[in-house]
Amino acid sequence: MSDAAGPIARPDLSAAVARYGKTGSQEELEILIASGVPGAQAFLDGLTAIKARDFPAACRAWGTAADVSAEAAHFTAECYQNGYEGAPKDMARAVALYTAAGEGGYAKSLCALGNLYAFGEGVPADPARGFALCRRGAEAGDPDAQTDLGNFYGRGEGVQRDYGQARFWYEQAASQNQRNAAFQRATMAWNGLGGPVDRVEAGIWFEKAYSVGRKDAALLIGRSALTRAVPNAPVGPVDLVLLAEARRWILIATTEDPEPEGRAAAAVLAAQISGYEALARQDSRVPST
Repeated sequence: MSDAAGPIARPDLSAAVARYGKTGSQEELEILIASGVPGAQAFLDGLTAIKARDFPAACRAWGTAADVSAEAAHFTAECYQNGYEGAPKDMARAVALYTAAGEGGYAKSLCALGNLYAFGEGVPADPARGFALCRRGAEAGDPDAQTDLGNFYGRGEGVQRDYGQARFWYEQAASQNQRNAAFQRATMAWNGLGGPVDRVEAGIWFEKAYSVGRKDAALLIGRSALTRAVPNAPVGPVDLVLLAEARRWILIATTEDPEPEGRAAAAVLAAQISGYEALARQDSRVPST
């Protein structure tokens, strides 16, 4: 890299990029460009290319600022790691860029590098080192790093498995609207990992995940409500209020679940719910078959 000091993270640029991802507004980036913030123009050029689905052009744009902007270095590293649609794949350069960006203060890069060490991608496998890097990113407050640290604890990767710690870090990330963290926290409550099985709590966390973008959570919210509406299925009693809630979410899943299998499962559950509703109207208990 041409800059001996290496790329530097700038909180205002990091925040503007994050908000662009959530709102699509480029106003903050334009203000930073007008102020001469290094990397801001490169980011806007890259994001504009992404809108046009020109991934190699986006990678080239970010690469122009990778020597001064840790944020741009991180995104360029992702390009080299994944080889997006014709962009060259080069794991050695990805490792170097993640390292430089992380040392330049971009916490997300620390955990991205940690994941490479955990799985031996571009570097010798070293789960303990991967865990340590990811913990640095998580403790610096990055929600993606916090989510990944929860995964390290949940898998027992590079550290002794600790579901309590996994829950803690998922909650930290979910409080910053990290959708995968909320989903994982819900799954832990559903399966009783790190605490008792709690379908009510699971439903709450699945709703959080749905609200911040995990559309596949709708099916699981519906299932959570259904298990509570008919706790002794296929016999009663049936809670019609909870059953209505289950129907609402299941119908959402029939159109919004990103996977065909999820939409098909939702259609099956919708039919089951109709049956429970009909039986409940005849008798407050669902008869056994």
